Amino acid sequence: MGVSRRALRTVIAGVLAAVAAVLGASFVWRMFVRPPVEPIVDVQRERAIQLRVLNGAGVPGIAQTVQQYLRRRGFDVVEIANAPSQVPRSVLYDHLGDSLAIEQVRYALDMRQEAVVRQLDSDLALHCSVVLGHDWATLRPFR
Repeated sequence: MGVSRRALRTVIAGVLAAVAAVLGASFVWRMFVRPPVEPIVDVQRERAIQLRVLNGAGVPGIAQTVQQYLRRRGFDVVEIANAPSQVPRSVLYDHLGDSLAIEQVRYALDMRQEAVVRQLDSDLALHCSVVLGHDWATLRPFR
C-alpha cells in the first residue's frame, strides 16, 4: 500500500526538473526572444542612444518637435536637419546594427517595423537616423 521512498524521490525529482525547465524556458523567452523594451531610455545604459532627425516632409519645425520629444525620454539627438529630398513615409535607418537601440527608438516614436532599414555605417558614430516623411502626423510625438 505504501509508496516506497525510491518512488517518492523519483516523483519529487521529476517535479523539480519540470519546474526548472519551465523557469529556464521562461527566462530564455523573456531575455532573448522578446526582451522588454521601454519607450523611455534606461539612464543606466552605458552610452545614450545617439541619433539624428531629418525632416523629409517639408513641414517646418517637425524635426525640432521630435528632437525635444526624444531628449525628454533620454535619447541623445545630436543633429536635426532637412533631408536631401522629401519622402512619403518615415524611415528609421539603423547605422550600427544595435537592434535593441533601434527597437527603443522605433517604439518611442511608434513607427512600423517595416520602417526600419539597416544601413550600416560605423563612420557616422550614430545608432540611427530618423527621416520624417509625409506620414509624420501619425508618429507618437504628434498625437
